[in-house]
Amino acid sequence: MTTEGFDGGVMLNKRLPYSSSELCYSGPDLTVLISGTIYNREELSISRQGDTSYPLPELVAELFRRDGPGFVSLLNGDFAICIVLPEIRQLWLFRDQVGIRPICWSVKNGSLLFSSELNDLSRFLASGEKINSEYLTGYFRHSDLSSTPCSTVNRLMPGHWLKFDTRGVEINKYWFPEKVGCNNGLTYDLMIRDLDRLLKDAVRIRCDSRFTAAAHVSGGLDSGVIAALTRKEYYYQEPFYGFSLSPTDDNFTDLKYDERQLVTKLGEEAGIIPVFSDLNLGDFIRLVGDYFLNVGFFADDRLLEQASALNVNLIFSGWGGDEFISTGSRSIEADLLREMKPGLFFRRHPVRRPRQMLKVLLKAVLFPSLGIIDSDLARSLKEDARYLRSRYKKSNRRAIKDFYMHSSRRRHHLGMLNHYHLQERCEAWSINGWYKGIEYRYPLLDRRIIEYLISVPSELLCRDGFTRPILRTIGEGIVPDEIRLKRSKVDPVYRDFIEQMYVDAGCNFIGEIELWRSNRDLGFIDFDLLEEDFNLWKKDSSAFDGRQLFRVVVYIKAFYELSGIYHQRA
Repeated sequence: MTTEGFDGGVMLNKRLPYSSSELCYSGPDLTVLISGTIYNREELSISRQGDTSYPLPELVAELFRRDGPGFVSLLNGDFAICIVLPEIRQLWLFRDQVGIRPICWSVKNGSLLFSSELNDLSRFLASGEKINSEYLTGYFRHSDLSSTPCSTVNRLMPGHWLKFDTRGVEINKYWFPEKVGCNNGLTYDLMIRDLDRLLKDAVRIRCDSRFTAAAHVSGGLDSGVIAALTRKEYYYQEPFYGFSLSPTDDNFTDLKYDERQLVTKLGEEAGIIPVFSDLNLGDFIRLVGDYFLNVGFFADDRLLEQASALNVNLIFSGWGGDEFISTGSRSIEADLLREMKPGLFFRRHPVRRPRQMLKVLLKAVLFPSLGIIDSDLARSLKEDARYLRSRYKKSNRRAIKDFYMHSSRRRHHLGMLNHYHLQERCEAWSINGWYKGIEYRYPLLDRRIIEYLISVPSELLCRDGFTRPILRTIGEGIVPDEIRLKRSKVDPVYRDFIEQMYVDAGCNFIGEIELWRSNRDLGFIDFDLLEEDFNLWKKDSSAFDGRQLFRVVVYIKAFYELSGIYHQRA
């Protein structure tokens, strides 16, 4: 699409049921490009008596003409929007509230360049500079996950808009979850009714009969509830698949339980056909080389390939539950004391167990309020950064605060939005999924659910001593009780399977260490220590736990392959 002062467009994938008119609009006064979907269209139709059949970009154009940039606050969806006003040489970018859809930008020679693909735009503008180490070291330490490979490229942050004109760039925030107040008049029963309604509606509005839908499944509560609710909406579709990261392999012994049995039971009750991962070592090694697109989600990448082979082009996911509707954040304890609910606190942590109570007071209440990193976390951070050179070992303090150090549950929810791990995965799945002809939907990240949870008093989440009481209650009759009441989040089958995959692949890659040493993008790695530990493992693998070692080796190999592609001029 070309108009005065603007060249650009959107790319279509023939596996997705979109036409160009659903993604682009060009009118006499403005041009609209959109990536993604807006789910509350029924509330937004403004000039055609409730008609919601006309293309989404045209609706966006009408809303912008009426309300200006403030229109974006009305939207509930996963979107990145560009609006061009050629007559006044002005361009606007808008990103959805949570950050499901990616968009990045840069200014060069007085022009704004933007794209959904971070790595492609970054390598185009890199001009030979090495990849930003902050971007690469996020696996080894808590870094700023919103950083980019190129110093001149920026992500447009979730809930923000950008205006570009002859005066330059202006960026403003339009979504303010931190302003949501606590609803102290809320009761438990009302909360459950409201969230039950919101959850089911969040699933419903994300359904689209033009797609062949499926869901992520596991023995977990979040994915189980979303998969079962999605299947109910797609009652007419046969077959309906549920994709699990657990392997098809049966070579596992001495397990407390096999999560695949829970997946199978869910499938039987909900009418979902389980599809377990067929990932093998050859696939894993190949997918490590595709880091440019999958950004380290190797097992998920193979799942996308399986889904594509079964003609699926829409996957529902329970991603985001831990951060919001099913949070088990220990910051709840601080809220109970702050809100003068000592009875609830001591019922959860009775004085007859003084050591446990003291531990909670220190780690969940005192340390977060004082900004103190407890010894367990400090040890974990040190172990994660083991193979980084000294100057790179220190984690980003703000990232640690956002992820761990919450003086209230409200602060926990806001920290989860700010930390960027939610958006990092959504961005990766958005881009890699597009190339495979598959879109994702995340009902648990519906902004209405997030805002509602921020308003909930923590005392309502302390019922019956259960963690995650909301989904456990809502999930009754939706998922089997074996899933609904399960406390552990560990899948021992997948854990053992993927750990062995990393070890086997790492052994395959370690011979390239001398090649890696000469790569300037990998200058943050302590290769001497890496080689020393490998020799210790090779000498006696039973005396040296090589799991972390070989995970690091795999990611170094992935970064090396990324580097080779990155420095090829786009």
